[in-house]
Amino acid sequence: MVTTMKFKTIVASAALIACAVWAQGSAAGVVLSDNFNADAQTLNWAGDSSFASLPDPSIAGQSSTDLIGTGFYDFYPGNGNYVDLDGSSGTGNNPAGVLKSKTSFGAGTYTLSFDLAGNARGAANQTTIVTLGGTTVASLNLSSSDPFTLHTFTFTTTGGNLMFLEQGPSDQQGNILDNVTLTSVPEPTTWALMLIGFGGLGAVMRVARRKFIQA
Repeated sequence: MVTTMKFKTIVASAALIACAVWAQGSAAGVVLSDNFNADAQTLNWAGDSSFASLPDPSIAGQSSTDLIGTGFYDFYPGNGNYVDLDGSSGTGNNPAGVLKSKTSFGAGTYTLSFDLAGNARGAANQTTIVTLGGTTVASLNLSSSDPFTLHTFTFTTTGGNLMFLEQGPSDQQGNILDNVTLTSVPEPTTWALMLIGFGGLGAVMRVARRKFIQA
């Protein structure tokens, strides 16, 4: 015989199980997202809450990327703000510009997506190298006329900072970056635990309800 109090206790316990399972699964999700539209446009951009534009190695006090866009060196109208990965400082430097996440991400599997376009100023091909920690995610060589293209990569890493590096040498006409999103991917064991957990929750609720009705 199951009393009302016992039934409520069983339901509460099942809810706690569900919360624990959900908490484990919720570790997956977007861990970085930046479209740069909330930031003030400027040459030699220092960065924002998500990214730091690393200093130009040859000019003290100058950052190595520019933040441009609508109404301000707008090479790709209609796309808001975006980052010129070879900023308005230095000539002949290698690398030309570096954008580095302020967060260091843990080991695991991630999906990274971003829009990348050519320099749009008739300069030679530019190469953007994307890394997270010691993992090279991509090396993309773009011509001046290449339009914004969405790139998506899923990879496993031992962890570290996300970096966009313009290979150079610098000519102050870099590839154009926008709409960066980094998402953590649950490990297969996490998905399995979630399925088992919610399956167990359903079983507990069914048994408890059946016994409560019979009581």
